[in-house]
Amino acid sequence: MLRQDSYSTISESTIAEKSLLTSSSVATINIENNDIFYLDGKNIKDGSNRTILLRGINLSGASKNPSYPSKIPSHQPENFFDHKNARFIGRPFPLEKADEHFQRLKQWGFNFLRFIVTWEAIEHEGPGKYDLEFLDYIIKILHKAKEYGFKCFIDPHQDVWSRFSGGSGAPGWTFELAGFNIRNLSETEAAIVHNTFNKPKEFPKMIWSTNYYKLAASTMFTLFYSGKAFAPKCVVDNMNIQDYLQMHFINSYKALAERIVEEKLADNVVVGYDTMNEPSWGWAGTKDLSKYPDFQEYRRGRTPTPFQSMLLGEGVPCNVELWDIVWYGFGKIGSEYIDPKGKTAWLEKDPEDYNWKKSEEFPRGGCIWAAHGVWDKSTRKLLRPDYFATNPITNKPMDWYKESFKPFIRKYTSTIRSIHPNAIIFVQPPVLEIPPKFDDPVDPQERLIYAPHWYDGLTLVQKQFNWWNIDYLGIKRGKYIGYLPAIKIGDKAIKQSFAEQLELIKNEGEKYLDNIPCLIGEIGIPFDMKGGKAYRTGNYTQQIKAMDANFVALEANLLSYTLWNYCDDNDHERGDQWNGEDLSIYSTSNPATSLLSSNYNVDLDIGGRALFSVLRPFPLKTFGEPLSLNFDPWTKKFYYSYRSTSDTPKDFPTEIYLPKYHFKNENDFTVKVSSGKWYWDKDNQRILYWHDITSMNENKEDLHEIYIEGKIDHFDDDENLCC
Repeated sequence: MLRQDSYSTISESTIAEKSLLTSSSVATINIENNDIFYLDGKNIKDGSNRTILLRGINLSGASKNPSYPSKIPSHQPENFFDHKNARFIGRPFPLEKADEHFQRLKQWGFNFLRFIVTWEAIEHEGPGKYDLEFLDYIIKILHKAKEYGFKCFIDPHQDVWSRFSGGSGAPGWTFELAGFNIRNLSETEAAIVHNTFNKPKEFPKMIWSTNYYKLAASTMFTLFYSGKAFAPKCVVDNMNIQDYLQMHFINSYKALAERIVEEKLADNVVVGYDTMNEPSWGWAGTKDLSKYPDFQEYRRGRTPTPFQSMLLGEGVPCNVELWDIVWYGFGKIGSEYIDPKGKTAWLEKDPEDYNWKKSEEFPRGGCIWAAHGVWDKSTRKLLRPDYFATNPITNKPMDWYKESFKPFIRKYTSTIRSIHPNAIIFVQPPVLEIPPKFDDPVDPQERLIYAPHWYDGLTLVQKQFNWWNIDYLGIKRGKYIGYLPAIKIGDKAIKQSFAEQLELIKNEGEKYLDNIPCLIGEIGIPFDMKGGKAYRTGNYTQQIKAMDANFVALEANLLSYTLWNYCDDNDHERGDQWNGEDLSIYSTSNPATSLLSSNYNVDLDIGGRALFSVLRPFPLKTFGEPLSLNFDPWTKKFYYSYRSTSDTPKDFPTEIYLPKYHFKNENDFTVKVSSGKWYWDKDNQRILYWHDITSMNENKEDLHEIYIEGKIDHFDDDENLCC
């Protein structure tokens, strides 16, 4: 159908006459382009020199938990400690369900996946023993992803080191290598673990991340990144435990990369690899072990100091402080006496069913830090409170980025690229930390993307979206003196604050990593706000508003992203089946119909949550440089502008995802462009746009704009906002 539009205005510029092209005019356009990604400064480009913005999703939170021979969600104690036999075949979802899930994600406009694979999933049985059946399964899922036009990057996912220290990631044998008894970590306050919590349904919300500062995770991260400096006695197979752990971590993902390359999935599907999800320095850099480290900002529940953690790990009772969120941030609310009752976090002797060979001086039967002279077990006295503050090799203050993190990145990148030469490395520092400078000649310099995480922390922790919020990142960067000036009141101020925080993160990446592209690797909201009230009432207003605020911030900064997350077994009772989190945009418990959904294959919308905000127009490929982007789902107004000094090639138009969820039929919306022609590809939910330089106003010859406005859904009140 051919439609002529009258003259109008966009941003006070004259709009030339334009037309809706016929389908025969665009029959040769390849929507699912399998080009390799090219990195051009801070932009990602395709083979036709179009700028790519990635609308991605994490697939999947479900991949943190074993699934075979039976699922072991984080609230289930049964079979939890059988770590050698816990397998992940069937993650992120069963192969027989892959078509349904990929169809849904494609319909929802996603074109990119952060594909989660834990170290445990590959090497759970023991060092060097890979689960080849699992690797085969992942390859089958990736082939399915290819069928639907998805690209992805592999995420070596972990949270607080491992499932056995309250998170996900590393195999159980890594603890046994260090001398830990994983069955006693909870009783000795070495970790707070959902699977062993006395009342799983009452597991404190968002308490799991406090494990980063407890004995188990702090020790393992210290050994992994800085073992040569701080644990020189821990030698196994004639190498320090740091090298041993890193070797097995890296070789596990090397094995996956080899299968990806063998199956011809490199570059056209798998474009690269994340470094490690949300890494930690452990105790490296801690100035005084008798006090909380400066970097221990998140304090909730039982909060022992590092030295108290060591004492508790040896079964010594301690009186520890209790912390929680108070009006001015995190504050002490009391104390609690913890008595491990004779249990210790350490194995009495080495396990005999592994093929490693520890050195004679490798500490056995007790705390490895006591064995290194940090404290005295007989007197229970702290001998070297500043043990982790100085690198004993250099006798200088510990520079974790320079001495631990970057050497790991070099080794990891070199190994991966020995198999997959064009692999993009997605660099991720610890959460909300400024990234390191890659200014050493031996640092990776090419095909890097900065992939930090950002969440609305207040909403995430409190599980409700308030009329006020706080600029925590601004506080952390010294923007404010205290908490009060950082408080933002009202919808407009909150959205502006979110946008400013993401702008700061983006700018830091460009500054410290030499102007490379930025992708927000995780961002999302909890859906179980106010105790899951929406599940009882069907009113998702707060979730929709919270999600929209996140997207407004992303769009204001023209950022690529991978939303957290899509979980195939989410339900209203247990959320994402992991530590009480409930952030999946899909749930098996959601209603079978959605008030706001259309009839364009409505079955695929079943289970969707906050789709009113999630499904929004988005420029996927732009023949030019993106300048401005915004969308309001309530008014259904979309605006996008970009700069280009040449006409659009016939076969490579600007492509904008236009969800039928909001823009159902041709009479439901209008399109105005600054020049040229456009075409609505209804089946693929795309607006294809060819700008025309010759018809432009001389003063606006390089600025191109597109404005889309849909019919507004009229609701009596917010109570009608469903899903």
